[in-house]
Amino acid sequence: MSHGTRTADMNPPLRVLAFESFDRGSHRQVREAIERHGRFDWRWLTRPGRAWKWRMRIGAADLALGLPGSPGVVSGERGERGEREEWGQWEPDVLFATSLLSLGDLVALLPRPWRSCPSVLYMHENQLAYPVREEFAAADDRDLQYSVTNLMSMLAADRILFNSRWNQESFLGGIQELLDRSPDNILNVEGLLRDRSRIAWPPVDVPETGVGGEGRVLHNAPVVVWPHRWEHDKGAAELLEMGRMLRGKGVGVKWILLGEQFPDMPSELRVFLDEFSGDILHAGRIDRREAYLEMLSRADWVLSTASHEFFGIAVVEAMLMGCLPWLPDRLSYPELVPAQYQGMSPLAPPDDPVAVRRAIRGHLEPCMAGQAVSRIESELEEAVFGDVSSRTRGTT
Repeated sequence: MSHGTRTADMNPPLRVLAFESFDRGSHRQVREAIERHGRFDWRWLTRPGRAWKWRMRIGAADLALGLPGSPGVVSGERGERGEREEWGQWEPDVLFATSLLSLGDLVALLPRPWRSCPSVLYMHENQLAYPVREEFAAADDRDLQYSVTNLMSMLAADRILFNSRWNQESFLGGIQELLDRSPDNILNVEGLLRDRSRIAWPPVDVPETGVGGEGRVLHNAPVVVWPHRWEHDKGAAELLEMGRMLRGKGVGVKWILLGEQFPDMPSELRVFLDEFSGDILHAGRIDRREAYLEMLSRADWVLSTASHEFFGIAVVEAMLMGCLPWLPDRLSYPELVPAQYQGMSPLAPPDDPVAVRRAIRGHLEPCMAGQAVSRIESELEEAVFGDVSSRTRGTT
């Protein structure tokens, strides 16, 4: 078995067999950043970003059957990354999988020689803290099978990487309550998972020349960007409330609304688009990356009203492009902004915006793409070889 004979000081890069069952949004951004900045030999198997519940149920089998030499039938739908590759004598040293699949099932379905490879699980989200749509189910009607799938994946992993401390604590801090519903007693599962868990911010890829926006001056009428998916968990009602509050205080604001749109957008968002139509500079998704980042650079503030956010890549992108943070004191946001610069808003702007932007940029350096990918790869390396260096893990 090749990974059993490798040593940390060997020249060939580690061979990583990586699985992404939901190649969309932040999942795709992370995968693409790893491909651009990684120094290891990564081989990815991916599936389109849809039907996440089915991905958690059968995504492991779907991906395993896509491996070269597997008996599975590969449909043409596997798309741009989906054709069967002939990998020759290539064998993995380590497995990497993300959170919308069952890792134990995946490992069990791999070719027998690969099942003993160390495995690293990257938790983009967790289903224990994912908000339930109230119109479909009461909060206590959460379908716990998906949280259990997360749990079993973590127990199967040699190392768990959470993309924020909020993500980690919301799962590990609540897992015992879930297990208390079982007639069986799993002792100290929280401690077991903590021992193999780390925090690794996701890579955020913005151009170095565009970071910070130190030469920018705030507009007389503040420009606020709201960079979220137009869905129930992103706080459209609070966005409408904020807009009305500013208008009631006589604060003129211009708005940029970004993010993916869906047919069943929240009703409050429709009201916002109507009430503030004269103040909206742009509304809708921008597909071209350069144009998206340019739009962020036009804003003074980034506003989040999200009730769900496990990291907040869009908010971090906006701050790195020079937007000041107008963020709630919840979820992952307290991790993303230095404590002395939390609680700001267009009603309470800083005296020295340049100093704020500079401090936030320094705070967010660990999620700059090159550094963040290097951190993920260092965790993979340690999963294979043990703690091979005394490198500092940084703020994350």
